[in-house]
Order: sequence, then C-alpha cells, then structure tokens
Amino acid sequence: MADALPDALPFSSRRALMPMWGQTALPQPAWPERWQSLQAAAVPDDALAYVHIPFCANHCVFCGFYRNGWNPESARRYTDRLIAELEADAACRTPGGSIRALYLGGGTPTLLAAEDLARLLLALRATLPLSDDCEITVEGRISHFTPDKVDACVAAGANRFSIGVQTFDTAIRRRLGRKHPGDEAASYLAWLASYSGQVVVADLIFGLPGQNEEIWRRDIDTALSLGLAGLDVYAFNLMPQLPIVRMIEKGAFPPAPGLAEQLAQYKIACHQLADAGWAQLSNSHFGAPAGGERNRYNLQIKSGTPCLAFGAGAGGNLAGVSYAVEPDLGRYLDTPARQKPLARMASGLAGSHWLAALQGEIESGCLALATLPVPARIMPLLQDWAGKGLLMLDGTHARLTTDGRFWGPTMMRQIADIALPDHRAGQTMTLHPIHTHKETA
Repeated sequence: MADALPDALPFSSRRALMPMWGQTALPQPAWPERWQSLQAAAVPDDALAYVHIPFCANHCVFCGFYRNGWNPESARRYTDRLIAELEADAACRTPGGSIRALYLGGGTPTLLAAEDLARLLLALRATLPLSDDCEITVEGRISHFTPDKVDACVAAGANRFSIGVQTFDTAIRRRLGRKHPGDEAASYLAWLASYSGQVVVADLIFGLPGQNEEIWRRDIDTALSLGLAGLDVYAFNLMPQLPIVRMIEKGAFPPAPGLAEQLAQYKIACHQLADAGWAQLSNSHFGAPAGGERNRYNLQIKSGTPCLAFGAGAGGNLAGVSYAVEPDLGRYLDTPARQKPLARMASGLAGSHWLAALQGEIESGCLALATLPVPARIMPLLQDWAGKGLLMLDGTHARLTTDGRFWGPTMMRQIADIALPDHRAGQTMTLHPIHTHKETA
C-alpha cells in the first residue's frame, strides 16, 4: 500500500483531548465538602471503576507515565493503603447503583504478589456494587504474570486480561527494553488465553521507529494466530519527554515513521482484522468473532461514564466533577486511612455537557447530527471533512471512514476548539498525569 503524500494529509499533527480538558479547577478548601456530597450519593447505574497500580519494573522508553520503580515492600504497603481507601469510601457511600466495568491499570498491576492481587480483587468485590456481568480487567506484562498470579486473579473474579506487547519484532522489542523475544511473547499470549479461560486482549503499537509495513503486517498476522479475544492498535506518539526521543537523537533508534506512514499502517490493521472477521469496537480496539470481548471500560470511559477512582495517580468523575487521587507515592501512603488522598477536583464548563458524549460517538465512528453543539459552526467543518474522505454524511449521522477513525482524536479536538472558543485546550492547567485508562495515542 502506497503512503499518502504528506501535503495531502488533512491535518499536520494528531491531537487529542486530555483528561480534565474543558474544566475549571475547584479551590482546595472546597474539596472536603464537595467530596462529602459526592460520597453521600449512591453509585450511578452502569458506572465504571479504575484502580491504579503505580509500579514498573523498568522505565519503558516509549512511555511517558513512569513514576515508581518496583519494590516488594512498598507494594505490600501500597496494597494495604489501597484497600483502606476502598473501605473508607464504601463506609461513606450511600448503597446502591452498579458498576459494569472495573479496570486495574498501571504501571504494572501484575507486579503485585499473587496474594496481594487476590486480596485487592476480593476487597474490590466486597466494597463496590459490581454488576453480575461486570467486566473485570487486570492489565499486565509477560515478565511477571506467572501461573500462580493468573490463578489468584481468576479465583478472585477477574475475567479479562490486557497484556502490553507493542510488537512481536524481536529487534525492535530489544531496543524498547523488552526482555522476551517476539516468539516468546507470542507463545505466552497463546498460553494465557488457553490457560486462563478468560478474555485476553493485547496491545500493539504502530509507527514505532524501525517498524515498516512488512513488520507491522507480521505483527497483525501473529496476533491473529494466538486465540486472542481482542486487540488494541495504538499509534506511537513521539512526545518530547519520552526517553526514546533522546535515543533517536543519539542514533540508537532510526527516526519514527511520519503521519502518512502511520495512517498507512493503521489502514493495514483495519483491513487485515476485517478480513479475518474481527469487529471494530472503537477507533483503536477490535474484537475476535465469538471471542467474548466487550471492551466496556475503554469505550465508556471516553464517553464520560461516571467512574470511581482509587490509587495513587488515578482519575475519576462523578456528578459532573472530575477528580484526581494524589500521584506522589509517599504522600499517598502517608495520607490518613479515613481521608481520601485527593490531588485535584474540577467541574465542567457551563454548556460543555455534550463534550464527553460526542467524544464517545467519535470513538464509536458515528456522530448523531441532531446532538451537535453549535451546528452553524460545526456542520461546515463536517462538510469539509466529508470532502476530504474522513466521513460520510447521510442527513442524520456522520459516519467516519477508516481515515476518519485514524484522525478521530484530532477531529474531536478541533470540534471542541470551535464549539468552546473561550476555553481552548492550550489554556487548561495540567498538574499531573491522570490515569483513567491506557492510551498511547
């Protein structure tokens, strides 16, 4: 497949809305009363919950969210504090509601000992109103997710495992700092899917330095052969703070592919997966035929679904208020057990209620025209995008093409900039990385 010419691309860069975009920070003295009022209400029906495990065995050179190295003693203490946070919240919360998806992310949750994983999952089941069919995801890495940990998770109720692979190409994996060669990574995923009997999904990244179309096609073909239920395909985002940037500058990595090459690789993934009968569940996520993948958490969190958050660096939202849990591990651990260790609270701007819903529609690939904000401003933009092949207009909906789904985050950002011109993303204060789900692009 030939790459599009750079000057034919509809945008010069890929941008996205970041957590807490378009919101006004609440003054810290107001936090206790506001938090108490949020806790006085029952959990909404069909809500989400996110738990953050902020430890990594090493700093992956492509990741901008590394915070804490692995230490078994700190992890045990962290698990204790996390369970105390769960119990304190539950003691103040009005009973009721339901949670349809629970996500343990990081960091690397599977670094926790089997005993700590089990007691954390059991504490979550005891303190949260999980629905009978709740999607319970544990995110992990191959190096640390041993059979005893898999057994502990399944016994405690986990029914979905998400494993970061990035690529099966051994040469690229070694430059990224991955311990296992590609064939071992593939064998592990096939084993996990068979051994656990649960939904197993993997992450792949396209547009990595040194990753051409041939390598990317092999990555997709390998993933299709492993018995996985789902697959995430994320575009590599060369953010300035990443260690890989310095490695490219020093010649340890070749330059990263450009946007035209990334678009071509995204379209390769979409076509290969569609040919294999996989369904596109969101812009970046695909489900195998009859594989049982629901993708509840990752899709609904982008649609503004209420989300409870626990653990250092986690982010959540309730009743129009977004909040972040203290990301500094030391301060989080030292916060009294009965006190929610908050780092920020913010409320949405007046007139921006449509923002999350529209983001969810773009993620799903179909926008309802009747719900568009300020249509006099937005419709000309959609018509322009239709002319560029990014979407199709049928009178009631705008349906994104494959090209449009690649550019979806950028399109959402541009709509927001036009519809809320007095509060553009560049004016939003950012204090910490806020973790509500994993996303590479």
